[in-house]
Amino acid sequence: MRTQLRQGEIDEKLIQQLLFEIASGNLQNGDPLPSIRDLAAETNLNLHTVHKSYKELQKKGIIAIKPNSKAIVKKSAEAKLVDLQQISIKVEQIMCEAYVLGISEHQLQQMFHENLLKYYCKR
Repeated sequence: MRTQLRQGEIDEKLIQQLLFEIASGNLQNGDPLPSIRDLAAETNLNLHTVHKSYKELQKKGIIAIKPNSKAIVKKSAEAKLVDLQQISIKVEQIMCEAYVLGISEHQLQQMFHENLLKYYCKR
């Protein structure tokens, strides 16, 4: 049974996908994003949804939108937000996988603790 996504969930999924493309390096500082019309056609979303997602990314300082021009990836202080959001998504995915595999909360905490020590004690 397939459930329908609400409009806000669709907007957020598109934003997360665009953030992933930026965080993974597929889109870099100064790169143009697809036009709203092209992205809407590519994703089978309406123009309003894509426009709203672009505006949200612009508010966060992730992209710049110039009148009568394509949106571009913008390097800014908020760019770190992209990295944090992507890490948060990955941590959530790991926790979900651990839960499905039957890994206990204690075991998962121990794994994270060991890795924290490995990377953060060297600073």
